[in-house]
Amino acid sequence: MSRPETVGTLLAAIANLVSEGLRILSFADKRQWGPDEHEQARALQEVLDEAKKDFQELSPLVNGQFHYEHDRKYDSIEELKALCSKFQLHVNTLKDWARTGGPINPVWVRETKSLQKQLHRAQCRAARRIHASEQEGTSRCLGAWLVHRVQRSWSNTTSEITDEELRRRHLQEIMACKRVGVFERFGECDIAFICNYCDGHLMWEDLDSMPAARSAPPGTVEEVSPQPQRSNTLFWQASSIARTNGQEKQIVYAPFAIANHIAPIHRDWQARIICPICEEEGCRPQDEDDDEDPYRPDGEFDDVAALQEHLEWEHPPTTVPPTAGTTAVAKDASGTNSCSVM
Repeated sequence: MSRPETVGTLLAAIANLVSEGLRILSFADKRQWGPDEHEQARALQEVLDEAKKDFQELSPLVNGQFHYEHDRKYDSIEELKALCSKFQLHVNTLKDWARTGGPINPVWVRETKSLQKQLHRAQCRAARRIHASEQEGTSRCLGAWLVHRVQRSWSNTTSEITDEELRRRHLQEIMACKRVGVFERFGECDIAFICNYCDGHLMWEDLDSMPAARSAPPGTVEEVSPQPQRSNTLFWQASSIARTNGQEKQIVYAPFAIANHIAPIHRDWQARIICPICEEEGCRPQDEDDDEDPYRPDGEFDDVAALQEHLEWEHPPTTVPPTAGTTAVAKDASGTNSCSVM
């Protein structure tokens, strides 16, 4: 009787296939090797290294290696089985090449890198499904939860915020987003964020570049801390330029939306988003003499545009007491105030 397939057994099968591909290359005659052959060997090794790294980093997020390795959720198993078949075909191609000889096809390197990306996303989605089944207090996607965790780590800070600290926080938010997904140009004018953990898309329409820092409305400090503040409205705005007419426009700051997205419903592609301000208000203690049910605002929205409309009506930014260093403009890793697609 064969053992039931699990996330762990399928990941092990994929790792064995990649190792087999490396062995094929290691026994090949290297006297005629060129750059393409060496690049193929490096690409396979990178697949193995990243898969191992992902397994080690994702396991603690789902209560340990045992839960992750022995998970048998249908969607995860089917996705990994299909990916295992793709790796098998890829390794068979290398076997045929080893038998016939000649220069290696450079296209195979791109296929290896594509499979590496698919394996990374498959592992992330498997972890997200486990996380979703075990979490009762939040509906956030695991990718959103990881960004939200970075933001909440600043909530207990009471000291004044320096310029350097403010830049560091904005950079931390952006880097956290890049670790859980990717920004891509969508069509001619829009920018999308695609989450590796749920494959949900967040869309910003008519945008020339994605700003890397929050902005405050007129009459307040120029740039504000990403730290949530219970006594003031959470700043959610960022300034950017419309791609169609070059006019300045206010948008929902990308990490604000990404940190609060929910996995799409079945067969949908856009991620839904919860309003963290409504969520916070719903968690506040109610009056002891209030016999009515606790206040639970409906703060779930279909897309970024719907969230922004809600925020503009219900949570317009308000003036906050300025703190040291809040006039700084956050920069991304390249030293610019914004980047084309993050």
